Amino acid sequence: MRDPFANAPTGRLSISVELKGAGRRDLPNKVEWSRLKVGRKLEVELAMLVPGASTVPAVKVGGITRDDVQIPVGMQAIGKVIAACGEDESCRARAMTVIGQRLKGNPGALGELKQDDTRYENWIPDRRGVCATGTITVEDEGDGVNIAPPAPAAPYRFRRSGKLTLPVETAVVIERLCRADVTVDRQSGLLSLRVGAGAIPVPVRLEGQAFTNETSVPFREGGGDLEILDQKIDPQARSWQGAGRIEKAGSVSHNSGSVVAPVAAAITWRFVRN
Repeated sequence: MRDPFANAPTGRLSISVELKGAGRRDLPNKVEWSRLKVGRKLEVELAMLVPGASTVPAVKVGGITRDDVQIPVGMQAIGKVIAACGEDESCRARAMTVIGQRLKGNPGALGELKQDDTRYENWIPDRRGVCATGTITVEDEGDGVNIAPPAPAAPYRFRRSGKLTLPVETAVVIERLCRADVTVDRQSGLLSLRVGAGAIPVPVRLEGQAFTNETSVPFREGGGDLEILDQKIDPQARSWQGAGRIEKAGSVSHNSGSVVAPVAAAITWRFVRN
């Protein structure tokens, strides 16, 4: 079978996402409470490629989204002429004939007709082989006070830890992990990136009194995709790096949501063209 990306530019995106946060829940009886302190880290390297030329950015860059890119002046002019004909097909045919004759005599008469496909370079994960390698770790701690009648109120403490080593063949992990977009704006010298880094199941073990028998947890809950925008780069260089922080990056919970900890994400990244 022919490989549609045989000649596509390729590269490697190394990214670290560190989640930190804490949450507490106080019960109405003003005696029982629970607290969760979160420490998690995703460190992966993704194989990336450029699937083809593009006229729009995949990720917002320099304040521009795919919906902000204007069609060329020449195409706008043609569109206005055709629109003026309404539903009159004969009018449209005459208009196109006139436009064709005008362009034949002077190809630039109406202005630029072709959208610029050299400004934006959009990278996506290369799934032809191993998409991602690396590790995802969980180091959470919890404590609180619980009443288990007829016993009186008593403090408790637990630790939740685990590690997922990549690659793995699990379809759900591959689908949720191998999601990333990198947009390079060659004109402005800016790079924006977006990664999922969400509900990737990580195996864990529990120590202490955790009130649950869970054996895995999602790396991050809610918050949508993580985006780091407008990182300054040299478009001519073969490697770039940067960092960013997202204060509201979703949450982490324990025991079916009995306590929830909002998390912030510290992100560092490095991209290398092959």
